[in-house]
Amino acid sequence: MQIHLYAQQGDIAGVANQISNGVAIDSLDEDFQKTPLMFAVSSSDAGIDMLQFLVEHGANVNAMEPESEHTILDLAVQSGNINKVQFILDAGADINYQTENGYDVLIQAMYGRDILQDQNLISILNLLISRGAAVNGRSSYGETAIKVAAHVGRFDAVQLLLNAGANPEQLGWTELMHAIVFGNLEQLKLLLEKGAKQDVCDSWQRTPFLLSIQVGELAKTKLLLAMGANRNDVGISGKTPLMYAIENNRHDILQWLIAEGFDIEATDDFENTTLMMAAEMSATDCVKILLEAGANPSRIDKYNNTAIKVANNLDIVRMLVTAGENLSDINDNMRRSLTKIDNNKFSLSQLSLEQYLAGKHPRFGKTNPELMDIPFWQAMICEGCSAYRAKNIFNDTDNWQDKAWCYQRFGRTITQLPDGRIIEIAGEHEDYYDPDFCIYNDVVVYQPDGSFQIFGYPQDVFPPTDFHSATLVGDYIYIIGNLGYANAAISDETPVYRLDCHTFKIEKVETTGDKPGWISRHKAYYKEPGEIYITGGKLLVIQQEKSEYIDNLDSYFLDLNNFTWSRVIQNN
Repeated sequence: MQIHLYAQQGDIAGVANQISNGVAIDSLDEDFQKTPLMFAVSSSDAGIDMLQFLVEHGANVNAMEPESEHTILDLAVQSGNINKVQFILDAGADINYQTENGYDVLIQAMYGRDILQDQNLISILNLLISRGAAVNGRSSYGETAIKVAAHVGRFDAVQLLLNAGANPEQLGWTELMHAIVFGNLEQLKLLLEKGAKQDVCDSWQRTPFLLSIQVGELAKTKLLLAMGANRNDVGISGKTPLMYAIENNRHDILQWLIAEGFDIEATDDFENTTLMMAAEMSATDCVKILLEAGANPSRIDKYNNTAIKVANNLDIVRMLVTAGENLSDINDNMRRSLTKIDNNKFSLSQLSLEQYLAGKHPRFGKTNPELMDIPFWQAMICEGCSAYRAKNIFNDTDNWQDKAWCYQRFGRTITQLPDGRIIEIAGEHEDYYDPDFCIYNDVVVYQPDGSFQIFGYPQDVFPPTDFHSATLVGDYIYIIGNLGYANAAISDETPVYRLDCHTFKIEKVETTGDKPGWISRHKAYYKEPGEIYITGGKLLVIQQEKSEYIDNLDSYFLDLNNFTWSRVIQNN
């Protein structure tokens, strides 16, 4: 329902219109199971005036999400907006609630945002405690507010909670650990000289050495190592010393650890590297230090993630691209930042039902190219939601099998041109068993200000394409490979197309030579004087009417002077 979108956007007039049309003030959004007030307290676009309007019209300030059990007070606290927290408390929110698993407001205050950078955390905790929040609540998983604060390295919050009466035994800290966090270097040295043990762990499996890294006082860390700390210490889930430095953005300690010979490629229990952690945590200085020290940006974790896939900062993305990573591998949040699509406020809530129905279905272009000026498609790009959600918004739920156009995709490529334009090519939505599964053949061109155009193509000019590569060479992008629909694959062919970056016309490139075959999920890069190299990926093999995808173990290059493929000869 659109009331949730209006509440999220801070659009009081839109919410008022929905209420006048009979929409319930506490109606749950079908996808996220949230009320309009829940959307409003979590959104930076909705202010106190939006909250006040909803409450004055009967919104329940003690409503709870059915699945997550987050209350409205929880969501306000996790937004980091102290004014919203105070308003919800003043409106009658129950500060002493507990979820079925024992989570209370102080425990929840430690989650839901970048807690390390939250400058309002201490003020919010003081407010909640002054209103009667219990400081020693414990979840069924053993979490308490002070334990979580200590885990993430908010030692100022630990001190506040201790002062408010939190039980210090929850921390599992020795006298040496207390000195590391709150004491000075002389106190630490005195305890070590008296024989304080360094092989004990706190409640988060941190030794004194690991805890000192997270605290971030290099002199203390140096002293501990000099006086017997084990350089092979790892914490919970196999977290390495370098990871503790990165987790709290202690780049001076990170540099020192590297200089001391600590392994930059050591992984935790999930095969995460230090570079992956730094990229995910937007620790820009740490990423720079690691890359300069030779960290491998192509390492893959247990879940097939690389550093660029988990990066949450465009500066980090650019550093990783410079280090050889593929821009197309960035996540959706980074894609939106890169394309500046969030500057474009066109949304589904602005569309009429007629516009939705007119543009609902995927379709091919009629010319090469055809400008697809379709409001529903444009709104879907701006909204970034699934086809399933779009159908719900327009109450189009009678026939789920009726496919809807969608721009929430994987297997597409992203190319940035020297003039600042961004070009995204094709990709697929959902898997084959989903009613909205579709492999697309369109091209979206973003201008530097976030405006964009969608171009469609006849199927016989440019077939549906996904998991291809896109290589910029001069004024052209060469589109190589494809997973595609199963009935379109030809195992001994390698599809190659060329997109003109000025006219956006696409033409098929006929190639000869020792072709890779029907390849997808590969990497491609350009090398002078005119060759595109292909490495990795998957190859389709068809034998006795059975098909399978195997790893591509060879490298190939396409000579752009004569469009001939050659296999790279490996020197033994």
